Amino acid sequence: MEILKSGDVPALVTNVELLNILSKRIEKRNAQQDEGTGKKKSSRKLRHRDFIEEKVLDYLQYTPAANVEFEKMPELISRLNGENPVQSIEQDKEPIQNEAHDSSQANSQEEKGYNLTDAETLQLLNHMPTEEVEIHLMIEDLMERMDENRQRQLLQLISEYAGEPVQGEFEEEEGEEETA
Repeated sequence: MEILKSGDVPALVTNVELLNILSKRIEKRNAQQDEGTGKKKSSRKLRHRDFIEEKVLDYLQYTPAANVEFEKMPELISRLNGENPVQSIEQDKEPIQNEAHDSSQANSQEEKGYNLTDAETLQLLNHMPTEEVEIHLMIEDLMERMDENRQRQLLQLISEYAGEPVQGEFEEEEGEEETA
């Protein structure tokens, strides 16, 4: 077993990326078998690997990752991280003058992303949450880091890529809890 040095981080792959990789590998393998170029001896040696890849692919096809287009993933990641190169450079040059610019801060906050860790971003990309409770489970100290409006914006952003509408309403749920 190899011991990782501090600072060495293994590459993490999202479910969407894994779905894409496995789909291509299995299609290629099936095409080779159809052509008769697949060697029986080598396929026998790797049958366990092939079985696992097929089962993982079957599982991933029933997750939210199956609804996301692979080509749109970099755009979603950059929007979550707020990595719009032109706007972020201009905003870094302009210091915030005072608290009177709350509306401009809200706009710049949208452009700066959601201040998520890599692990939180990976969780969001893998699960594509559609409800407030789901993002509470994936993002540590969510209430301190984002207000309800910001949480709603995050869910709306994810729903644009997931193809599923946001479930529930924030104010209605709170009102029901207070009257009960």
